[in-house]
Amino acid sequence: MDILLVDDHRILLEGTKTILEASSDQYKVKDMASSVDQALELLKRNDYDVLITDYEMPGMTGMELIQIAKTINADLKTIVLSMHDEPAVVKELLKLGLNGFVLKSDSHTDIMEALKRVEEGKIFLSQNISQMLIHHTEKPNSSSLTPREQEIVKLIVKEYSTKQIAEILFISEKTVETHRKNILKKTETSNLVGLTKYAIKHGLA
Repeated sequence: MDILLVDDHRILLEGTKTILEASSDQYKVKDMASSVDQALELLKRNDYDVLITDYEMPGMTGMELIQIAKTINADLKTIVLSMHDEPAVVKELLKLGLNGFVLKSDSHTDIMEALKRVEEGKIFLSQNISQMLIHHTEKPNSSSLTPREQEIVKLIVKEYSTKQIAEILFISEKTVETHRKNILKKTETSNLVGLTKYAIKHGLA
C-alpha cells in the first residue's frame, strides 16, 4: 500500500515513516508532506492508497484536507493521527467517510492495526477513542458544532472580522467563510443577532 503522510512537524513525519516501514513490507511511505499545500500538490500528481494526516495544521484542518482529497481520489483511504480526542471532531470525520482515527499517544501497534483494518475495508478507532465515544454524552453547549466552529462562534460574537479570525486561528479567510456558512446552518441562524443569542444560550459567549 502506498501511503502519503501529512504532518506539520517534520520529526513526527520521520518517526511515523520509520515505524510503518520497519513494521511491515506491505506498507510504503511513498511521500511525506509538512504542509497542506504540499499535500494537495502531491495528491494531484500521484496515486496513493492511504492518506495519514494530522488533524490540526496551519491553514487547514485535517477534516478539510480529507474532504478535498476525496474529490481528487474517491477511492483514497484516510486515517487521522492526532492529539485531538474531541468526540465532536471524531464524529464529524466519520461522517466524511474517515477510515481510521488513532491518537498520537497510542502505541505504534495501533497505527499498524488501523492500516490492516482499512486494507480490509473496515473502520478502525483506537481503544481510547472507542471508549470515549461510548461514554460521551453530548453537552448542551457543544450542540452539533465542532471545537473549531465553537472557537469561531466565540470570535464572531465578539465582532471580529473574517480576516481577523483567520489571523488569530492561523487559517485562510476562505476556510473561515466555510465555517461561517456551516455554523449558520447548524445553529439555524441567519445573522449576528441570532448567532449571539445562540452563543449566549449555549455558553459560547
